[in-house]
Formats: sequence, structure tokens, C-alpha cells
Amino acid sequence: MSVKEIIGKKIREEREKKGFSRESLCGGEEELTVRQLARIELGQSLPSLIKLEYIAQVLDIDLATLLAGESISIPDEYFTMKYQLFKFPTYGDEERLAKKIQMVEDIYEKYFDYLPEEELYMLELLDNTLDYVSTKKTVAAEEIFEDFFKQLFLKNKYSINDLLLISYYAIQCQNKDYEEGIIQALEVKVLEQEISGDEYYNVELLGTVMAIAGVYLDHAEYFPIKKLADRMHVIIEATQQYSLKPLVLVYEAKYYLCVEQNVDKAKECYEWALLLARSFGDSILEANIRMEREIDSI
Repeated sequence: MSVKEIIGKKIREEREKKGFSRESLCGGEEELTVRQLARIELGQSLPSLIKLEYIAQVLDIDLATLLAGESISIPDEYFTMKYQLFKFPTYGDEERLAKKIQMVEDIYEKYFDYLPEEELYMLELLDNTLDYVSTKKTVAAEEIFEDFFKQLFLKNKYSINDLLLISYYAIQCQNKDYEEGIIQALEVKVLEQEISGDEYYNVELLGTVMAIAGVYLDHAEYFPIKKLADRMHVIIEATQQYSLKPLVLVYEAKYYLCVEQNVDKAKECYEWALLLARSFGDSILEANIRMEREIDSI
């Protein structure tokens, strides 16, 4: 039996021994859904330590019992590839998108059997998002990940995968009519999320705020952008994600031009954005900023 099967079998045995149904163990499904538990018990996915700790707490047993003598470890090389995946910007460039998509495929091929469900879910979200950005043809996020999407409105504190799902949803909303109430509800919750000690979380927190701002930008609804841009600046300064500051300045330029009709302030934002892009040596980012400035005719 594989590690997944051994741990899954042990979890099911302990759950049944304690008299819990899957539904009663999962409770409100904020920490663990019934579907996730079923996949774990069937040996189809490896639970993360966080989910194992939750199961152990509910069943009132120690973690070692659930592990059944097995250990859960992820190869160090995976984290190197994950870092590149999160920190490698595309700015919509086809070649960079193709490289990121290949990174996801390489990770699947090398580490699928070693990764817990949260990591596989993260990769699936990234893969779907990249595919949509490339082709604009993937199924709606709220349909593919229906159960997880519903949970977003029940939670106060989001995980990195929650943020990835919101980003995926928001990016799809940028290119089609969207439900204003859903985006606004998610915006409120995302803006309430605190900066973490987890670098990956902070990268995605910034990306999610940016994706929501992109919905308003692409639908020419500029008024909400300033509040989102202010939050993005705070995250950038606190987490030193300066490579994305030029994009935030472009958002601000659009706000100043279209809401406040302040051409001088918009020009200042564009000039500062271009200066930073040149200092980073990123020609694609610089070209994108110039294109947006030409669109705005300033």
C-alpha cells in the first residue's frame, strides 16, 4: 500500500471507531470538506499536516496514531520549483506564460505522488488560471471548484488556496459580465486579510487584490481602484514585492485620470512606473506600461 492509502485507511478506522460520520467530523466544512475527507480515506489524496491535526483534534487522538508509522515529507527541489512558479512574473507575455505552464507540468510529473492535497489543489488552481490567461477558454472557477467557492463566503481567514481561487475567479470576471455583489463581497473579505509570515501567501495576497482591481479596471469602473491600490502599496512595502509596484502605479494613474481628472497626477504615476520598470530591467513590463500610457493619451 502507498503512504496515501495507509494513512487514509487509518483515518477511516479511527473515525468509525469513534463513531463519527464523515459529515459530523467535518462539521461546518471550514477546515475540511466531506469530499476532501472521502478522497483522503480512499487513498486518493495525501492530507496536509494541518488537516491531519484537525482530524486528530476532532477525534481526540494524537497525530502519530493517524500517521500509522508513516512520515509525510516533500522533496526540497519541489520548493525550489514552487518558488520560481510564484515569483516568476508573466505580465501577460505568451512566452513567459508558456514557461510557467511547463513548470506546473514538470511539478506534476515529478512530485504528484509526494504532494498533499493542498499542494495539488494549489497546482490545479494555478494551472487553470494560466490556461485561462492563455486561452480564455476554461470553465468558470465557481463551477469547477463549486464546493470550495461556496466556502469563501463562510470564512473570515483565507488560506493561500482561497486567495488563488478568488484570483482565478476575478481574472475570469475581467473579460466578461460579472456579478457585482460577489466581487464586492470577496473584495471586502480580501481587504481584511492580514499580511503573513508566509512569503507565498503574501505574494498571492497582493496578486488577489490586484486581480480584483483588474475587474474594475477592465469594466471602466475606476472609483474602487484607489482603495485597492492603497492596500497594494501597504503589502508591497511590508513584504518588499517591489517588482509589482509599477503595475499598482498604472492602476493609480487610471484612477487619477478617470475619477479625479487629474492629468498631472496620472502622468506622475506613469513616469514613476516607467522609471521603476527600467530599473528592474524588465522590457516586457516597460512595454506594457508604455502601451497603457498611449491608450490614456498622456
